[in-house]
Amino acid sequence: MKTLGTLFLLFTVSLGFAQQGKILGEITSAGNPVAFANVYIENLSLGTTADKNGKFLLKNIPQGNHLLEVSAIGFQTFSREIFISEEQTSNLNIDLQESAAELEEIVIVDTQTGLTRRTPYNVSSISMQGIENKGNPNGMMGTLREVPGVYGAEFGQGIVKPFIRGLGFSRVVTIYQGNKLENHQWGADHGLGINDLGIKKVEVIKGPASVLYGSGALGGVLLTRDDESYKKSTDFSANIGTTFNSVSNGIRTYASLGKSFENGIFIATDLAYEDHADYKNGDNRIIGNSRFNTKTFRLHTGIEKKNFQNKLSFSFNDQNLGIILDEEMQDSQSLATTRNDREMQLPFQEVKDYLLSYNQTTQHENFETSLHLSHHSNNRKEVEENFNLVDLGLQQNHSFYNARISFPNGKIKHSLGTQGSFVKTRNIENSHEFLIPDADVFENGFYYLASLDIESWYLQGALRYDYRNVTADASSAQLIADEFILPGNPENRKLTRTFNGFTGSIGATKKFNSRNQLKLNFSTGFRAPDLAELFSNGPHPGTSRFEKGNDQFGREQSLQVDASYTYRNKRFEGTFSAFGSRVNNYIYFTATDETLPDENLEIWSYLQTDADLYGFEFELKHSWLNHRRLETKLSGAIVRAWDIKNERNLSFIPPDNFNLEIGYFGLKDRSLYAFSKLRLVSDQNRAGLNEETTAGYTLLNLGVSKKFNLGNDQLETGITVYNTLNKNYVDHMSILRAFNVSSPGRNFMLNLKYNF
Repeated sequence: MKTLGTLFLLFTVSLGFAQQGKILGEITSAGNPVAFANVYIENLSLGTTADKNGKFLLKNIPQGNHLLEVSAIGFQTFSREIFISEEQTSNLNIDLQESAAELEEIVIVDTQTGLTRRTPYNVSSISMQGIENKGNPNGMMGTLREVPGVYGAEFGQGIVKPFIRGLGFSRVVTIYQGNKLENHQWGADHGLGINDLGIKKVEVIKGPASVLYGSGALGGVLLTRDDESYKKSTDFSANIGTTFNSVSNGIRTYASLGKSFENGIFIATDLAYEDHADYKNGDNRIIGNSRFNTKTFRLHTGIEKKNFQNKLSFSFNDQNLGIILDEEMQDSQSLATTRNDREMQLPFQEVKDYLLSYNQTTQHENFETSLHLSHHSNNRKEVEENFNLVDLGLQQNHSFYNARISFPNGKIKHSLGTQGSFVKTRNIENSHEFLIPDADVFENGFYYLASLDIESWYLQGALRYDYRNVTADASSAQLIADEFILPGNPENRKLTRTFNGFTGSIGATKKFNSRNQLKLNFSTGFRAPDLAELFSNGPHPGTSRFEKGNDQFGREQSLQVDASYTYRNKRFEGTFSAFGSRVNNYIYFTATDETLPDENLEIWSYLQTDADLYGFEFELKHSWLNHRRLETKLSGAIVRAWDIKNERNLSFIPPDNFNLEIGYFGLKDRSLYAFSKLRLVSDQNRAGLNEETTAGYTLLNLGVSKKFNLGNDQLETGITVYNTLNKNYVDHMSILRAFNVSSPGRNFMLNLKYNF
């Protein structure tokens, strides 16, 4: 999203002693009305939205001094204090100036850690609000692929694992509702378990961020930010929408409702239901058992005051995900049925997530605090042979906490924080197969962060210590009956491993002027091996693999140097980033060319090596014509990865990829938007162990959206055509690439959303 702008106020007020007043105004820019700008009085949580002609009326304003803000996409940010007196109606003509797109200063990226835009990390932001992106079958990751350096590993629609700069699976941390998700770390065929419902934007931190987010932030972090627009108005704000995807005959219906009260209390809810049949590839062949459905419910409440903010949230997500077989492209083995068949068939995953979280921030004269507490329950079942039997079942309960105190005054700013988890994993009773043992994980970390402003330099350093204790337990009756064996076959059938160590970062941001900025950062990151990598010793349902872990693994430890240069002026913005990383004890998964006797299962093992990764990303954006109606964007990313010990390419590394986008805002009020996106993915000729090269491909996406004003309400419509040329292709990062299962073909995505 472009930066939000606020106002120039030209007015005269008179003094009095009554209780309430009004503001009647008109918002323009260069003589043209600014439609649907947000008008907001911060200390009262009182606000409204201008109409299509830029006019607004704000009532019931108590007498006194207030901070009035007006924000609209693409205009300068400014705020000003006003005084409201006895039964006063202030008539304001507000002239917004177009944003000069100057470099952002102290913009908070994450309140939990105090991360800001000035921090010398490489941080990208992408909006989830555009109607053209709503209801993407790949959820949040369908949109995040537009961020240079971010890629997705697919296991069919609905199951996508994020990769950042060539590192993925459990090397990328996802923060959702303030919680550090641990529910998808079992393997490549398990997705994030969340979608974009109620999400305003996602901040992407590229590179090691373990010093702030602990184990797993080796490759980067995805920070989801909730849409909290309901906090800006004491009137109910709501929307309802629906999406249709032709490639899978998929339908998604969603709704949101929220309200803020004059005392600062707010309530809000979001819900969605999504249902997809099997998708078609570029040859119009149905890919059997790619169907899925999800049900999502979210509820929020809290208090928003000047120096105290808290939020209690609950989310429930229920997924049924078909599992595409390795033999799907063999016609005699395909699970494809009729075109619109949505009934779940074997094999499939049934996943339920319950997340309760509490977030609190306070501001005091000399310090600030942040507190997060959450509990996440994840129930995952893989059903393969019989609807009434669970082949692999895991129940995970994860309690997570994060606390920080910061001292923002003084030349050197300090922050102290602690973060930790209690994770309890149990195999579900009466499961047919067991991949990992029961386990308990305790983890805690402490970090110190300091920053210093020296004229045009912003310096920051951090140090963190972490301790993790993992206890595997195979003493339950069902694991004994299954003859599940822990490494070393301990007599009490229990095994404990500990991982600990330091991480740190040091970096600098150099602001040459309002348009030129350079970031340099040196950081370390770590990741403790997950349960599958340490203790796997069983068949994985839905696959033909028998998986083996290694409890002697050390934790992965990385060293990375990162440099990023940004130039911005009124119409142009360009960013170029380069990085180099060494990852010691890098864990990878590979076939052993052995089979398990009598079961026809190929044995796959986890191994360790040392690895080097390096590459760069770039993004160039330019606005053309008056009022920046025409926009172009060119971006790309290149990653190289090398297995040092074995002197070969690393496996499962994203190919070079580039994106060109052209967008045009039509009509005087910019309510019409048309765009085209061209994505070029190169051949991946740097095959790793047990890999073959993969051909590249080019995809063309086209779209148009239109907003209609219906009184005080608004209707948003959109048509997006993905893979317009119906290209049939297999992506190198597809989990099923070895079996030539191709990706979705042409998809007409139709969107309707009503805001009221």
